[in-house]
Amino acid sequence: MKRFLLLSILVLTYSCAERPAGTYMIHPHEELPESMGPARSFTKVFLAGTIDMGNSTDWQKEMYHAFSCLDGRYLLFNPRQENWDADREGEMDYQVRWELEHLEEADIIIMNILGNSRSPISLLEMGLHAHSRKMYVICEPEFYRYDNVRITCDFYDIPLYSSMSSFLEDFQRSAGKK
Repeated sequence: MKRFLLLSILVLTYSCAERPAGTYMIHPHEELPESMGPARSFTKVFLAGTIDMGNSTDWQKEMYHAFSCLDGRYLLFNPRQENWDADREGEMDYQVRWELEHLEEADIIIMNILGNSRSPISLLEMGLHAHSRKMYVICEPEFYRYDNVRITCDFYDIPLYSSMSSFLEDFQRSAGKK
């Protein structure tokens, strides 16, 4: 029994040591390269929130840089597409299904709602996953439905932050920096 336990520990240690730390981001129509190892070896994070048809600040890029400074392996699911074309045959179905599948697959959902946006899809996604216990919400107090977001977060015990910097400070403290 001791020999089996020792062998198991050695195999686990070796396989964990083989995996490089790091952060990787995928968008719709992209796959995780095989060289990165299996997706299950990452903490999977869905970056939900304001995109405004690509016209908002690319806060997802900032989030990628912040996660790159953390210990561990993170796979960020980013629904923002550089060349979004809603008129492309089947694209809307693909996009919505991609988001729904990756929201379900995620270990963590970070929802960032910017104050000057409408973000109706973000509110829908928040409602779908409020009970999941894997959501963190960042919502600027200027958001026109801030009170709805605040009350929902309170009701479902979802951590609510008023800025991305306050979220990142708290998250980095709990996750550990490199």
